[in-house]
Amino acid sequence: MTLEYSEAHRWQHFDFYVSGGADGAFKETLNPGKIFKINEVRLHLSVTHASVEDFTIRLSSLKGTAFSQCFISQAMNGVMDYHWLPENPLIFCSDDHVVFSLFVKSATNIYGLNVKGWSVID
Repeated sequence: MTLEYSEAHRWQHFDFYVSGGADGAFKETLNPGKIFKINEVRLHLSVTHASVEDFTIRLSSLKGTAFSQCFISQAMNGVMDYHWLPENPLIFCSDDHVVFSLFVKSATNIYGLNVKGWSVID
């Protein structure tokens, strides 16, 4: 009998989705508590912004600020839908936090954030 190891058997797909409305800033944090990869990010806004507001995706590492970094800072003026596919999946440690944020100036603006990726099976 032989055992075959395949890395594909160690990963499970996840679909992180949050929505809400905000008058000010929205800030959502993704931290599954295990090693994970991000393959795709989608953001939908119910109305467009007239001014330049940036949607940011950044790593907030518990290892310290030297390990923290910004992946995306996208101007959202005139944009309702934003879709980001990194060239290669972004891999994170179990104690990393990925923070998604955008300043929203209208209480009528509703957002939906969807993050697709893979996490290690426990």
